[in-house]
Amino acid sequence: MSYLENNMNLLKTSYPEVWEKISAVEKTLNQDLLQLIRNKKGMLNLRVGQMLIHDKNNPHQEAKAFIQSQKNIEEHSDILFYGIGLGYAIQAFNQEYPHKPFSVYEPIPEIFYHFLAHTDLAKFPRHILKKIYIETQPEDVEGFCSTYAKTIGYSGMLIEHPNYARIFPEKRQNFIKVFEKHIRERSASINTLSAFEKLWTSNSTKNMIEILNSPNILLKNKDHFLQQPAIMVASGPSLEDEIENLHKIKSEGLAYIFSVGTALNALIRNGIYPHAAFTYDPSEKNLIICKEVIEKGIDSIPLIFGSTVYHQTLAQYPGPKMHMLISQDTLAAYYLKPKNSDQIETIHDATTIAVITLQVLAKLGFSPIILVGQNLAYRDKKVYAANATFHPREASEQILNNAVWIKDVNGNPLPSSHAFNRMRQQFEFYLSHNPLLKVINTTKQGAHIEGTTYQDLDDVIEKQLQERVVPEDWLKDDTPSYDMDYLIKQKKAMQNAYEKILDLLTTCKKKLDIINELATCGDPVMISQSYEQFNRSMDELRNNHFFSTFINPMNRVELEMLTLAVPSISAEREPIRKARMMEDTFRPYLLHCEEDIKAIAPHFHEMNEELQYQYVREKAAHIKVLLLEGDGVLTDGSIYYNEQGQAYKKFHYLDRIAARRLLKKGISIILINPDNDPVIKHAAREFLINTGYTNLNKNQLMETLQNEGLQPEAMAGIVRDKNDWPYYQKLGLSLALKNNCRELESRVDYVLDINGGQGVIQAIADLIIGD
Repeated sequence: MSYLENNMNLLKTSYPEVWEKISAVEKTLNQDLLQLIRNKKGMLNLRVGQMLIHDKNNPHQEAKAFIQSQKNIEEHSDILFYGIGLGYAIQAFNQEYPHKPFSVYEPIPEIFYHFLAHTDLAKFPRHILKKIYIETQPEDVEGFCSTYAKTIGYSGMLIEHPNYARIFPEKRQNFIKVFEKHIRERSASINTLSAFEKLWTSNSTKNMIEILNSPNILLKNKDHFLQQPAIMVASGPSLEDEIENLHKIKSEGLAYIFSVGTALNALIRNGIYPHAAFTYDPSEKNLIICKEVIEKGIDSIPLIFGSTVYHQTLAQYPGPKMHMLISQDTLAAYYLKPKNSDQIETIHDATTIAVITLQVLAKLGFSPIILVGQNLAYRDKKVYAANATFHPREASEQILNNAVWIKDVNGNPLPSSHAFNRMRQQFEFYLSHNPLLKVINTTKQGAHIEGTTYQDLDDVIEKQLQERVVPEDWLKDDTPSYDMDYLIKQKKAMQNAYEKILDLLTTCKKKLDIINELATCGDPVMISQSYEQFNRSMDELRNNHFFSTFINPMNRVELEMLTLAVPSISAEREPIRKARMMEDTFRPYLLHCEEDIKAIAPHFHEMNEELQYQYVREKAAHIKVLLLEGDGVLTDGSIYYNEQGQAYKKFHYLDRIAARRLLKKGISIILINPDNDPVIKHAAREFLINTGYTNLNKNQLMETLQNEGLQPEAMAGIVRDKNDWPYYQKLGLSLALKNNCRELESRVDYVLDINGGQGVIQAIADLIIGD
């Protein structure tokens, strides 16, 4: 059987996609493109016209020298050969780096066919040859580069065949152009993840209470906005052209005006208060967006914030707030469920707040959506409108020299940047998936955005904005958006997961230690079992809710790199090398996760306390009666005797004051005193506590109060014994003291941070009425 037949059979089993491609074009290959030749030593070569693919005298020596000239190969996770020729460079690479995985891209199918016909593919290192790609049509380049870029680990290296650039210059130039574009996009994506992966989670944790206390803009009555015009104002240089028009639109209520990013500063400095400002940046830089509002203490401009926004923005912003849930917010997906719905609506994260805002406005039904100041390019060297930002307004000569040229709204060439260009492409991607969305771009000398229609804002006002559409009270909506009972149930489950997380992670590290210890033992059964045990421990870690909700999202880049490394680890058969690969891959990941658990834990505990407090305050709003036992609640349970043998009990003076505070708020206190203790009864009367039911046990008391028209939802009480839980679990608010058993702590709505006799009524009053 010939090399070609053997190799085709091997491709069919090991690289079926390559086999299909070659089989499809085998009969249409250009037989005249290449000539196979031998030198005097019998070494094979390929001639293209008058040019040779390899050195005519010694292609092996040429390949060896070429591979040795490539620097820092070991530092890269992914190696791609552009051009295989007859495989000399691949053979040299394998001799120099016998364990280094690599992939091959061959742009000339005729060369690959000759490679199959005259080289034994079975002798090539298939265990580290990850992928083979063959270009058979022009669009293959885009498809390959897009796919390959996403599989690159921490670092990639392109090794070009030394003669392809000279022999096939156009193909090579096109490939490099497309390849570099996708590498830039991949790098930008990794950089974004790396910069924000921890901020997304930490901000979501710190912002949870702000989210609960503000309406979700997407849960508002969308009928208010259906088919209403909305102006989306960005901070591009062209914003300066439209200040007068925006004054007119705002004063006459002709359209809703929403600022995005730093446009808020420019509008305020020009005396225009938008109907709302959108923001979402997770980093500290986000504070610059609200600089004018914060410094001037403006409290009339609503802020619509992404749930992962920098937490200090919300802490410092003086105006009303609404929110939207961002797709990067894993906490929202776990904790939140809208009232009367099982579906939670999120906004896909994007590289620009403009695309975020576009999604929101589209979901709310606004039409048309009118873009102002959305340049996405340099206009007369300017990057931003005057007063919009405190960054440099103009692009330097160096930046302009490296500009990406695009077309403007009139079809003329316009200098832009890679970052602006990615934003434009995201605009276009979203619009291409929403073809019925009507978007008008009024940005003079701005970038052309496919899917929009260009029209002067003067013309839009004259033809489409002729009547008042914005009511004065458009924002009024303080209805809570989420199911608090569901949230608290999730909180308790998450607390249980948190308590197990460090043990699970420690187990993973110990299982990794065992793999290292057994790598040299020579017992394949024990070695195999160690892999299985490690995999099971990793599965348990991954399935832990705290890990999947908090920790994994904080290590997105690390997880992606680990996932990309797993196939190579799985393919490795030599135990010592496999153990080293697992150690180098998994140990750093586990240590990073451990660091993040310790870093996020304080914020997690603080969030839990705030969530529980928020939940209790909501339940407390319906409370009319507080049920209290005497001993162990009003007192610390101690009994004091004087010389005459008289018994004394100690009460806290703050409880007397707090009882009157509760009465003023319409909340009465009923004493539970089944033993009819006279000391307790006397103190209760001093505190204005109702003692009229003291002869009743708990069961009788509950029945009596309900017969009098008081429902359990309007009652609050302190549970002191787990045997009393059946009586208290139906109450609107159940409480426990600090020294109660752990079982009660997990059941009641709230655990007070004090013990009996330390001012329990005072603590309850602070909790329920909070004044």
